[in-house]
Amino acid sequence: MDFWGQGRGTLIGSMPYEDARPAVEIIVSNLTRLPCWPQLPRRLQEGMLVQFCEGLPGFGLQNKMPYILPKDDFESKMLAFYEDYLAWEAGGDLPEVATISPDRAPGLYLLEEALNAQGLRPQGVKGQITGPFTLTTGIKKEDGEAAFYDLQLRDLIVKFLALKAAWQAQKLSSLSSEVVIFMDEPALAGFGSSSYVGISREEVVTMVTEVAQAIKRSQAIAGIHVCANTDWSLIFETGVKIVNLDAYGYLDRLLLFAEPLKGFLEVGGNLALGIVPTLDKEALSREDEESLFERLKGALEAISRATGLPIKDLIQRLLITPSCGMGTLNEDLAQRAVFLTAALSQKVAELR
Repeated sequence: MDFWGQGRGTLIGSMPYEDARPAVEIIVSNLTRLPCWPQLPRRLQEGMLVQFCEGLPGFGLQNKMPYILPKDDFESKMLAFYEDYLAWEAGGDLPEVATISPDRAPGLYLLEEALNAQGLRPQGVKGQITGPFTLTTGIKKEDGEAAFYDLQLRDLIVKFLALKAAWQAQKLSSLSSEVVIFMDEPALAGFGSSSYVGISREEVVTMVTEVAQAIKRSQAIAGIHVCANTDWSLIFETGVKIVNLDAYGYLDRLLLFAEPLKGFLEVGGNLALGIVPTLDKEALSREDEESLFERLKGALEAISRATGLPIKDLIQRLLITPSCGMGTLNEDLAQRAVFLTAALSQKVAELR
């Protein structure tokens, strides 16, 4: 499935609300070409390591920290999960365990309600899910070791996320013919550091690719968001169609990978430039539409010089986003970030 960014604006997902309704209203009113559903991490049920684990065998919380704690029924539940997964892989329907309930993602259901109530059918619609590397390294076993290092648990979690992503893609397909699902992978900013000893490049590529393929199988477009620097050449190998980065703070790091970036774009990849600085509250308060537009133009010129690709071609492959989620901002700053993202998306037309 091909995809053209065309300067459309969207969000990473998280917003600083406890009620999804005002968040949905702001999104639908401003990001009309590629709205997304808001995540509310102030709710325990929507924490990054909790939100998509509903129904995961052995999953639980201890002092609000996520663990896999095998109980007496763990083996039977895991076996039942794999039977469901293999049936879906063979062409069957998605199993019940793939469902994301309104308790875990009220913004998803309210976005559907709002678009249907207003009779809107946007060009595309975006969803998001915690990435497999972040989830498997964030969930611990009973002994405190990350689930990633247990091959059985790693495989279970990756396949579980694949089903959740596929269900979400199917759910959103009623709202638009073009569905985008981002994997949020903040932990990949630490890949290669002492925090993740013994984790190979191939292991990371394999697990992200598996979820990306499940999204693609569901007739949706897979993207990935990393909120800081990482090995971008690794990201380009995972089969995603959209790579999203903090272009406000880390564009220079991306340009170190000019050749693989060029290859990614030439085979149909898209760049989602996080140009609105949500990780820096002072910068977000200071910057305005014009200053960020100048920064965006500078970013496109730098990418063009590094890759040799014309700016007009880059714009076809461009999305505009905040640099990261907005869950840690106050509501006024979050609204400002949405307005700036929408304004920059509109101004991209001046560059064509």
